[in-house]
Amino acid sequence: MTKSRLIFLFSALVSFTISAQNLPSECRILQDVHKIKMGGDTEQGLYKHDEMKTIYLEFSQTNWWNLLTTNYTTGTDLTATMTLDGVTYEQVGVGFKGQTSYNQTNGEEKKSFSIKTDAFIDGQTCQGYKTFNLNNCFDDPSFLREFLYLHMICNHIPAAKASFVKLVINGENWGVYPSVQQMNGDYMKEWFMSNDGTMWRADAPTSGGGGGGGGGGPQWGDGTAALNYLGSDTTDYQDYYTLKSFTTDNPWDELVSTCDVLENTAIANLLDELPAVMDVDRALWLLACEIAWGDDDSYVYKGKMDYYTYWEIETGRMVPLEYDGNSVLVTESQNWGAFYHADNENYPLLYRLMQVPEYRQRYLAHLRTVIDEMLDADLTSELIDYYSSMIDAEVQLDDKKLYSYAQFTSGLNTLETMLTTRRTTLNNNVEVNTTGAAISDVVMMSNQGEWASPLENEMAHITAAVSSPDGLFAVNLYYSDDAVGNFTLVQMLDNGNNNDGSASDGIFGASIPGYVMGTLVRFYIEAAENNMAKTRTYLPVGAEHDVFYFQIMPQFAESTDIVINELMASNDATAMDENDQYEDWIELYNKGNSAVNLTNWYLTDNAQNLDKWAIPDGTILNADDYLIIWADEDSSQGPMHANFKLSASGEMLTLINASGLIADQIAFEQQQTDMGFARLPNGTGDFVIQGATFDMSNQFVGVEEIVKHNHLLMYPNPASGIVYLQFENETNTSVNLNIIDMQGRIVMQEFNINASGVIRMDASMLESGTYIVSLSNDEVSEVARLVMSR
Repeated sequence: MTKSRLIFLFSALVSFTISAQNLPSECRILQDVHKIKMGGDTEQGLYKHDEMKTIYLEFSQTNWWNLLTTNYTTGTDLTATMTLDGVTYEQVGVGFKGQTSYNQTNGEEKKSFSIKTDAFIDGQTCQGYKTFNLNNCFDDPSFLREFLYLHMICNHIPAAKASFVKLVINGENWGVYPSVQQMNGDYMKEWFMSNDGTMWRADAPTSGGGGGGGGGGPQWGDGTAALNYLGSDTTDYQDYYTLKSFTTDNPWDELVSTCDVLENTAIANLLDELPAVMDVDRALWLLACEIAWGDDDSYVYKGKMDYYTYWEIETGRMVPLEYDGNSVLVTESQNWGAFYHADNENYPLLYRLMQVPEYRQRYLAHLRTVIDEMLDADLTSELIDYYSSMIDAEVQLDDKKLYSYAQFTSGLNTLETMLTTRRTTLNNNVEVNTTGAAISDVVMMSNQGEWASPLENEMAHITAAVSSPDGLFAVNLYYSDDAVGNFTLVQMLDNGNNNDGSASDGIFGASIPGYVMGTLVRFYIEAAENNMAKTRTYLPVGAEHDVFYFQIMPQFAESTDIVINELMASNDATAMDENDQYEDWIELYNKGNSAVNLTNWYLTDNAQNLDKWAIPDGTILNADDYLIIWADEDSSQGPMHANFKLSASGEMLTLINASGLIADQIAFEQQQTDMGFARLPNGTGDFVIQGATFDMSNQFVGVEEIVKHNHLLMYPNPASGIVYLQFENETNTSVNLNIIDMQGRIVMQEFNINASGVIRMDASMLESGTYIVSLSNDEVSEVARLVMSR
């Protein structure tokens, strides 16, 4: 294989490789620009933001409204039937939610609703989600504030998904609602490596319903639940935070430790010590988003409520999270400055972090990005026009809405004005209104070429063009050899000695050390201007959640006789293992002329763990023979049971030979149940989805074809019910019919069938899968392969 071909394969396959590492679903691989990006609101399912779905609720009780009202104080759900997208969900739990939005609607019926699909039926979900929050847009005649806020900020911080729905209750139109995702374990798995960490809501625990309360009341900024240090006794924190989920034995210890480091570490030492217990960069992005949008329900305003905080078990760091954006861009927040509450010690994320020059400048860089991307007048005007047009007709028909249609249209104009006001107010700050250095042309170079994967333990060289009219104080490279966690800083130089070209040519260079096979390396660039503030800029501008990446990949073997020949990632009824279980399976094939010893060969579905499953020592695969490996994550069932399963939604499967080279590698996407993903032609061709050919050649008939096998015609094939069989040459004999499954079991038999014409066979009782059809007597014996597809 030529070097150019090798480079092409690396670049073509790396996106599939990374996506197979169980990264969060909100993590996107932008292969063409060599970036990993978190967020971006690409949801196409339940929260598809450019269409309005209709939710139908049916209550069997005639007094359902009174029951909901009574249940609000106790937090008890009322059972109902929900229909969405043509699917009916029985016994969902429904309740009123909210506080101000519930109590201050002046008797109007347009309440906010919580719908829980699993309230009475354990495990019931709707399109992957268990809870719907339908908000009544209290204090927002435009209907758009919270929706637009969440839609925009998810580009840079974890944020709930949102879409618009029309609600119909017992046949009556209840109007337009923003449907906002619940902050729960499912949400955490979308944004983090797992949901195994600890999550708190920053408010006092309550026993009442309606979605919880503010505990001690509206004493915002009282120094209790803003990650304030309250002492070493964990019980002192339990009055001010609600523990939502945890998996560790002493979950409150992490909260106390974080608060201790944040408030009690000397300012001069925070830069070194705080990253060990907090994702500081994400905290700064949160502050930038809340301040830019004037979020009245927020950490930056209340300091003790309407935010969550999550201790990430994989990194041991605390991450403050946005929650409840239904009060953004209110009149009271229009004049908030860029450092709102940064002089109030009761808000330590603001007060303490803004005293660290490096964190202050990082925050300002993020705030400029938020202003440029989210408060741009042309963009916001376009979005407001688009989404308001989408809901306009239903808003007019909404007799339950809290405001008139005239207020809706004027509210849209007010929203545009408020966004413009926020942009102007923030840009009037001299620290904000500063242009930083320009960073461009970032390149990773290995011995294999530009952006080509380095070999194992090979150093990678990073260069970037950086310029500033004010001169540069420093250019820094931040890199990490893990998918999450803190970065290592190394200075980039323009001295001609760092693979940066000529000295003083504006190209800065630094190197990243070599790593073992499979390592994912993330990196980004920081430039600090040579002014008094040391103004910072970043590339990608979304760092640290948007970063450049590369991965250490093994080389491909120049040739191999052993190939991945077929796999099945969703096996319900095709082939059983020796324990009579239908498990995922992988078929290897020796297409060569000699037997191969597979000792020290490996199969893996994880590019960061290339020796994940070792083929048992002494395994010999003879020429033109097959080897079945059960991908069932249960090695106790036998030596040919791998320690991983296949994902029917798609992943990468890699076969490593005894020399540590890739013998074969296949990236597959969504698979069909009981259909094989097989090479055609057998052993050498491209992969296609077809009827399974378990432990045998993949050569057989295609869809909708009449196929001749020896002297037997059989059609249609694949089939789902009636199958017709006919001998090619006319015969007057009678034959016996046997249908045999892939385990060698006879599943259907008929005797003395007249074979002089077309034989009609009802195969509707057969499950999906591949079968051998045999017609025989003392004189003839013909077989064909039949694929049943449901």
